[in-house]
Amino acid sequence: MRTAVIGATGRVGSEIVRGLLARGDAVAALVRDPGKARRAFGEPGGLHIRPTRLDDPRDLTEALDGIRTVFIAMGSAGIEGVLQRIAINAAAGISSIEQVTRLSVLNTSADSLGINQRAHDSIDQFAASTAVPYSTIRPAIFSASLLAAAREVRASRTWTGLAGSGRMALIDHRDAAEAGLRVLTDPALWGAHHDLTGPVPLSWPEALELLSAELGEPVTFRVAAERQFLDRLTGAGIPAGTAELLITREWAILAGENDYTTGTFQQITGRPPQPGGRVPPRVPRGIRLMPARHPHPIPGGPTPVLLKVIYDLPGPRGHHTLIAEPQIARAMRKTKGGWVTLKEASH
Repeated sequence: MRTAVIGATGRVGSEIVRGLLARGDAVAALVRDPGKARRAFGEPGGLHIRPTRLDDPRDLTEALDGIRTVFIAMGSAGIEGVLQRIAINAAAGISSIEQVTRLSVLNTSADSLGINQRAHDSIDQFAASTAVPYSTIRPAIFSASLLAAAREVRASRTWTGLAGSGRMALIDHRDAAEAGLRVLTDPALWGAHHDLTGPVPLSWPEALELLSAELGEPVTFRVAAERQFLDRLTGAGIPAGTAELLITREWAILAGENDYTTGTFQQITGRPPQPGGRVPPRVPRGIRLMPARHPHPIPGGPTPVLLKVIYDLPGPRGHHTLIAEPQIARAMRKTKGGWVTLKEASH
């Protein structure tokens, strides 16, 4: 029997697919765009990329035939929320399926200020009504969300938002996927909701203080009026529904809904959550890290955690934006004046 992954090419879903294949498990990636899936995974043994109409219960039921476990990683609101319900309902009618594990979000509750949290709660209630064998992972906000600030930070050394206060224990999405893989493959963890956080709560301004230390110049958080923030988001091409979700996420942060940590990740995996992710591979030849002299940490400030650092690098074809992890910053402190390796994020 195999595992089916719905949302297989997303940030978490793709990590789940790779983790299952590394275990030697057979995987069915149920996708809308098989070409995208092949570009992401190639065609390794054990992986079946199946074009699937998620809005067609008959096609979905056929795709899930003979499947033992299912992982769902999709959005909670709008059409994606509808597609999740169709998938859950289809899984409930297939006798071979022993567990559906779903990517949810921390603070899933009908009483949350966040649209995302309320939508996930609604999906949980629907799943309960179908009696499908069911579990979720509920990670905090991903640390990769900081990368959304890259363009603004490069242009103005500011980041605009609503939540000038309130903290969240950001988590690396790869940690969320590792925990999800454990839940999916360990029957002892089935039938429960698993709340996952990073190790230390930070506010957006505190996160930018760390970024300022890494860049050697101040980056400030600019609190905007709600309408101004909405116009900024939609003006950047973000769909109105997604912009509304991001605004209510800021409301939830301001209300303190995210200001706590859990030990669930360590209980599931046997190790603490990553303080900054894995060290990326080598920078392209001919590109040097700026600044060469790394700034000192903030006196008395918090230890850098869960923060991908944005560097502007000069190269033979102009400037590049690259991302470093805090371990790299610490390595620079140990080897003053030395160059380190980074992963190119975008041009």
